[in-house]
Amino acid sequence: MRKKSVGIIIFMLLTTTILPMTAIAGDEENPEITDANGDAFGNIDINSVWFSEKTEEPNYLFVCMKINQPNLNKIQQTFGVGWEYNGIEYGCSLVIVLYIIGWESWSAGEYINSAPGGGPNYYGIDKGTYDKSTGIITCKIPKEIIGDPNPGDVLTKTQSTAFQRFGFLGLIGFSRPIIDMLANRVFGNSLWDYAPNHADEYGLDYIIQY
Repeated sequence: MRKKSVGIIIFMLLTTTILPMTAIAGDEENPEITDANGDAFGNIDINSVWFSEKTEEPNYLFVCMKINQPNLNKIQQTFGVGWEYNGIEYGCSLVIVLYIIGWESWSAGEYINSAPGGGPNYYGIDKGTYDKSTGIITCKIPKEIIGDPNPGDVLTKTQSTAFQRFGFLGLIGFSRPIIDMLANRVFGNSLWDYAPNHADEYGLDYIIQY
């Protein structure tokens, strides 16, 4: 009887300490993705990323990225979050091209490596905000364009990236890695940030709530 009681106690401890790491929905205090501070220039330095939903808007997924030192006046910035659902890669992004004249592009959808330009095959969305006071970028994504997940389904392989482009080639889509190498040598900082720390690392899973 004593052994049985001990076993029950151990099970309870496991389910109340280990399972919530993947079962509890994320928020700013409990993000799915975290990143080291100071490993990129502040305006593209990712602090954390979290997924969430709202009972009053069950057909949308909200994806938030927090930037350490936001600066909307620096043009040619790209912020993206990716994940996998049912073996398919999805993502959302904000691209700031010429913010001084209000040129922002919000998108979300399936990521297809063979798409034109070798990048994401996204739908344009008009539901996004960048709060400069908090550094929080929020994408409001219709679930129907990201696989239409159901309650209990799991989004896996969560990760994020942010980078800065320069010059004319940057305007037409090239990130010019050599400039990033020079910036690292001269300033000891990067024009490209990954969260978690490397492109082959992933954050926690997210379980669809509604």
